[in-house]
Amino acid sequence: MTRHLVCRADEVASDAIMPVALGRGKILLTRLPSGEIKAVAARCPHQGANLEHGCLTGYAHSDEPNVLLMDRPGQILRCPWHGFEFDICSGESVADQGKLRLRRFDVEVENGDVFIVM
Repeated sequence: MTRHLVCRADEVASDAIMPVALGRGKILLTRLPSGEIKAVAARCPHQGANLEHGCLTGYAHSDEPNVLLMDRPGQILRCPWHGFEFDICSGESVADQGKLRLRRFDVEVENGDVFIVM
């Protein structure tokens, strides 16, 4: 496995998408509300949209009319083209679990530096 230094940990903000170049492609970094840094591929597995222009949200649901609940804030990445949503932690599509999946990368933080492990 190869480790690639991509940035400093303090550069990765919560609830924001940070694109970093790695080889010929891009990887997106984000910091979860827990403080953990996650990394996913920048291309949507549906039709290849650039997820850098997507948005981070939570999982909205309701148990009764006129009540909207939000779970997992900052953990759902929405594609800018067709609105497909992906769980940043598992990579799975929110709507059709098991069919589409984001490519995820292992992240290591050492002495304030962020490394992607491939």
